[in-house]
Amino acid sequence: MFDILFYFTDSDKVKSMVFKVKRGCTINEFILINNLSVFIPEMNYNDYKIGVFGKIKKPDYVIKENDRLELYEPITIDPKVRRKNIATNK
Repeated sequence: MFDILFYFTDSDKVKSMVFKVKRGCTINEFILINNLSVFIPEMNYNDYKIGVFGKIKKPDYVIKENDRLELYEPITIDPKVRRKNIATNK
């Protein structure tokens, strides 16, 4: 077993947690074993993606030691429009 860092957002703040992962564990197994919905209640597994160091991975990806898992929320607004809205509200 080894430790893995898991990053996600909660109320627009980036948070991280450390989980123990057994060798050969896939992303799908990681989600099921650790019951991520306890930490992220609004999480819908069909809408969210999980990546490693900024690259989206498939659920059958085998987690490696020193990987950093990141939870990506679904995009609800075009990033350019969001930046423009932020700039005009300052």
